[in-house]
Amino acid sequence: MAPSVVKKGYADISLGQIHYRYALPTTAAPKTPIIFLHKSASSSKSYENLIEYYVSQGHPCYAPDMPGFGGSFDTELDPSPPYSTTWYCSIFEEVFRQLGLFAAGKKVHLCGHHSGSTLALEMGVTYAEYIKSITMIGAGLMNEAERLEMKSHYFAPFNKPVMDGSHLLKTWNYLQQGEVAEDLELMQSELLDHARAWLGRMQIYGAVWNSDRQKNFMQIKCPMLALCARDDVLWQYFHYVNELRPEVRAEEVGGGNFEEVLAWKECAKFMDEMYAEVGA
Repeated sequence: MAPSVVKKGYADISLGQIHYRYALPTTAAPKTPIIFLHKSASSSKSYENLIEYYVSQGHPCYAPDMPGFGGSFDTELDPSPPYSTTWYCSIFEEVFRQLGLFAAGKKVHLCGHHSGSTLALEMGVTYAEYIKSITMIGAGLMNEAERLEMKSHYFAPFNKPVMDGSHLLKTWNYLQQGEVAEDLELMQSELLDHARAWLGRMQIYGAVWNSDRQKNFMQIKCPMLALCARDDVLWQYFHYVNELRPEVRAEEVGGGNFEEVLAWKECAKFMDEMYAEVGA
């Protein structure tokens, strides 16, 4: 089996180290870089298929792990919780400047999934001068009442580590509720990510449920694409995309809550079409 083109690196920032996956094309004239922002409680590993595809198309690709996820520093090291989406975005901004992605005269495509799409929307407002397009996978454009309702169901550390190891079986059973149950390799990968991020998951959830995604969505000036699976937990909010902004392309894909892994080819098809329109 040929070695993966996806590499790993670390960015040293003020609070610790941010781990990221990346791949660089060998072409003399690379296309616009793509930054992938993962969902909770996955990691940048979930984007490896898309990274491999897009680097083959000439795009430099980067996928950081959020603080508290994957190989990045643990969020409890920071002395000032509660966390906000602005806090996460400011950390990524520091990383992207260090990597030369946020620089004068340069632009990137953003692709975010679930929590990552919330961060992508805020970055599209706060750092608009660097953003060429935004792809939202499972955007979750819920209103305030709906955010509070979802928080009441999901805001609990269901898999906090315990000595008898029962938290691991709880995590496994949690993952089996979705499409991921059909793929043993993906189940194992997500089990490890979810077990590692049992606390980080709650911290980013607390941040995204306090974020007014609809407000940010309405302020975005760059082209946007919204993708969602019918059996994604956030499908019930997908209608807001075109109710709020009819001009934004919204497309159904497969893959349940793991569209970027199980339906990455469908996602890439629609992303390719947007990139062709805006200029790759």
